[in-house]
Amino acid sequence: MEAAQHHRPTDAYSTGVLGKHLPTEFDRLRALERTLDPTSISILEGLPLRPGWHCLEMGAGAGSMAYWLAKQCLAGHVLAVDVDPRYLDAGRAANLDVAQLDLATHDFPAGSFDLVLSRAVLSHIPERDRVLREAVGWLRPGGWLVVQDFVLLAPEPAAASPLTPFINAMILAGPRQGNDSRWTRRMPAALAGLGMERPHLRMTPVTAGLGGPADELWRISLRQLGPVFVESGAMTREEADTLADALERGTLVDFSFVFVSAWARRPLVGRPR
Repeated sequence: MEAAQHHRPTDAYSTGVLGKHLPTEFDRLRALERTLDPTSISILEGLPLRPGWHCLEMGAGAGSMAYWLAKQCLAGHVLAVDVDPRYLDAGRAANLDVAQLDLATHDFPAGSFDLVLSRAVLSHIPERDRVLREAVGWLRPGGWLVVQDFVLLAPEPAAASPLTPFINAMILAGPRQGNDSRWTRRMPAALAGLGMERPHLRMTPVTAGLGGPADELWRISLRQLGPVFVESGAMTREEADTLADALERGTLVDFSFVFVSAWARRPLVGRPR
């Protein structure tokens, strides 16, 4: 599909330290996709995915899951939305559309989709509970809602590692980005309380020091966020250098994120709550 013109977003997330105006953000998102896609694809492959499904991806980022869905649903349609869709290529598939939408204010007609995927987006939206409730209504009866987000684990003082100062700085920076990772802990219960059926839950740790895309994600994140954290006093230059050295030499083994996936089906009859 032909790409539409987009305006520059002004929300706290898009203009902050994870905004797409930053030169390393695309690489960070691609590393994030390589880290998370195996979990997301595994869950979606476990659903009764049909070629004719109409799918929505909320906060599609750099597009990997939207492109994957477009290949699975060749007779259907995939809509990839993001508040800043500059990294999304609508030309990747004839059945793919890209739209710049703020999910905090936008609504879709009831029963529009067979699948709604929300990955690492609702924790950044202050109206997250309302948007989650509305997303259930966007599903057709029998449609599936897959919600994935992070729980950021506060480091234990007794288990301090080179990653600890960086994680503490991220916890401090979260509210300024509009982020509330504590909501992810409530996410499964919130989904279950909306009248959905066949609930599922999976938790996947995001490691550091075991190689693979997760290590690249940490390295890029440190390059992007480290100078900001040092300038603000959230961590010292020595702490940032120590973490960079540990990641480079492979002497760090730790985890501080848990990627939580919750998914459920809208009932075939009756209305969701």
